[in-house]
Amino acid sequence: MDDLLARFRAACDRHAGRGGPELRATALAAACRDVLAADGATISVTSGGRWHLPIGVSDGAAAAAERWQFTIGQGPGFRAWAEGALVVAGEASLRRTWPALHDQLHRRTPFRSAIAVPLRPGPGPAGVLDLHLRRPEPAASWDAERAQLVASLIGTELLGPATGPGEPAWLDAPAARRRQRVWMVISMCRQVLGLPDADALALLRARAYARDRTLEELADDVVEGRTPVRALHHSAED
Repeated sequence: MDDLLARFRAACDRHAGRGGPELRATALAAACRDVLAADGATISVTSGGRWHLPIGVSDGAAAAAERWQFTIGQGPGFRAWAEGALVVAGEASLRRTWPALHDQLHRRTPFRSAIAVPLRPGPGPAGVLDLHLRRPEPAASWDAERAQLVASLIGTELLGPATGPGEPAWLDAPAARRRQRVWMVISMCRQVLGLPDADALALLRARAYARDRTLEELADDVVEGRTPVRALHHSAED
């Protein structure tokens, strides 16, 4: 494992020049892609299932895969978080277990299979490392223990007590900031439509999926005034 750790640290150093501390998780995601035989990687943080923030993405295709998993509200990353265990989903498993996600990955990304690894056990903020693969199944040489070790290192760095007081820098990551628009629209639905947060999120997911758009795209429409909040509720009742 020493060789893996050395290669992971070297890959992190290569990608660390992308920007300030808010992009540290992006460098970590890119390093995961490089050393874990993946074609893309995303790092997300969640708490109690109520919010799910992408804080590090290796590239645009990986970002799209994460956005569609969040829009649908199901997938390997959600299961890994809920069960606290690594999830390996080959193409056949994706098609059988999460057909809507499988369809969007085929249509919107080059990925055909996925692996999700929890970043840390126990209470408090948790996270998931999603590895996205172009091949229909992980390579025969793929090693779960290596992925779990890297995920644990990431969890310690990003979510451990050593992160210090105050808001974590990753809240300002570009993908996280855009995701926060979804929470803005949930708040608007609560105020305008009187919906509890869980119902508002379910409504937004239904409307986004019906329009073949991600939740971020729908949230942009609402925040920028192209889609009134009340129109979301009326459309759902039609």
